Amino acid sequence: MNLMPTEASARVLVVEDEPDLMDALVDYLNMEGMRAVGVKSLREAQAWMVANGFDVLLLDLGLPDGDGLSWLKMRSDLQNKGVIITTARSDSISRISGIRAGADVYLVKPVLPEEIVSLVHNLMRRLHGRAAPTWKLDETGWRLIAPDGRPLKLTHSEHVLLHRLALSAGQAVAKEVLASSLGHNPEHYDYRRLEILVRRLRNKAKDTLDITLPLETAHRVGYAFTAGIRLQGQ
Repeated sequence: MNLMPTEASARVLVVEDEPDLMDALVDYLNMEGMRAVGVKSLREAQAWMVANGFDVLLLDLGLPDGDGLSWLKMRSDLQNKGVIITTARSDSISRISGIRAGADVYLVKPVLPEEIVSLVHNLMRRLHGRAAPTWKLDETGWRLIAPDGRPLKLTHSEHVLLHRLALSAGQAVAKEVLASSLGHNPEHYDYRRLEILVRRLRNKAKDTLDITLPLETAHRVGYAFTAGIRLQGQ
């Protein structure tokens, strides 16, 4: 079968807490020409997603540090990704909840690796023609424009923070760099103030737009804006 480059080189993140199953899936996907990586928990998945790009998420639901379905419901930044759920939960309520949470496909274990490969190819063909949702940072009006066009008014500090994160979208920005951007000396800055600033901004986006802001914490490093964002009106 001749595959388009975008299909063959799909980047797949496998979140699965059964080591043998995870290794088997990762090995098989890589053998099929994809670039697959496996992690065993939601915490590991979040840390990996902050620093790396991917196209398709293969997600187990029963994970040691939380429920994958609940986690998926909070991830508005996965709108431009392919999501395949693999789980032992076969009841109709779980299936419906999985699709409503944003999954493209809901599979009940055991699942054949060949089936997953075919599904990844199908998702990549769809994703290749789908424009990723992009946020815009209004530099003159101090507003963050959501992908659906709704604005979020920003304070000066919120604007400065997002501006610096937008310059490195998809990458973790060290908290010391963010402190400097906010006009403070990193050696004497109280980083609890940065945590409060981020928390208030997240809450504002949730309360005003009912959207989970794709502003992620990079553990022991800093923060990252994990969706596409464009500076506007400079």
